[in-house]
Amino acid sequence: MNIQQIIYVVEVYKLHSFSLAAHSLFVSQPRLSQAIRDLERELGFDIFERNRKGISGTTVRGYEFIIQARNVLKQFSSLENFKESPVSSFHLATTLVSQAQNAFVNLCSQNAQNPHLNFDMFFCGCYEAVDRVKNFGYDLGIVTIIDPQLSDWMSYFKSSKLDFHDLLCSKYQITVHQNSDLAARSSIKPEDLEGYTYITEKCSRMNSLTLQVYSLLDKICPEARITVSNTDIMYQFVSDNRAFTLDCMPLDEKTCRKYSLVSRPLDENLRVHFGYIVPANMPLSQLSITYLELLKKELLLHR
Repeated sequence: MNIQQIIYVVEVYKLHSFSLAAHSLFVSQPRLSQAIRDLERELGFDIFERNRKGISGTTVRGYEFIIQARNVLKQFSSLENFKESPVSSFHLATTLVSQAQNAFVNLCSQNAQNPHLNFDMFFCGCYEAVDRVKNFGYDLGIVTIIDPQLSDWMSYFKSSKLDFHDLLCSKYQITVHQNSDLAARSSIKPEDLEGYTYITEKCSRMNSLTLQVYSLLDKICPEARITVSNTDIMYQFVSDNRAFTLDCMPLDEKTCRKYSLVSRPLDENLRVHFGYIVPANMPLSQLSITYLELLKKELLLHR
């Protein structure tokens, strides 16, 4: 197997045609086809499903190979451009947790004088975080996992060739206005929320709010529920109304002060794990190490 064969495979997949790929790569179609056939014999399986007109798609194992091949080409391109490109890259996939956002902002601030930054923070749920880290070269994935599902997720991470590092385990948090009659309590029971409106931001639905949590919310407020598309609007609504949000972590102090909010643990036997996923057996980049240090500081501040 060589890099040229991998380039041929990815180009055929992209253009869905041997002839178009050969034309794009300035090689003859017989040469390209033979190179791919040689690779398939070496691998022991077909990458493409063929018909009289060319290819009709990929095999299951072929598609898995192409995903890995694209990652190899991406890394190869990065190595080729390493001398010419001084760009500092860091790509983060994270659930909607304020501490993760604050750590990312602090990382950007620390590198503000670098004229060659390529930083990216993508909000998503756990499944998409796995996809981003596994298939799209993201450095870290910040995930939240409810305790009863941890073993299942650990098996899924292992099959995806990812390592999970647990940073802390805590109860779900209810956030209300500081003048709410619930604010003075050390914890909040589900029945205490009757008469309150549950408000959520769309991205929050992709967090670790599992069926157990939604079932609980359906009992508390089956109809009094509002979904918005902006975090700022969500907290402003809670600040101005008899409403609450449900989070997997206590809200950070800066946000609490801005909107006059407080977070209290939900008095329910539901705990959530907060941690990060990385490719197995791969060393962390220096930016990833720095980000995790900043994240741990944020977690200590707001525990």
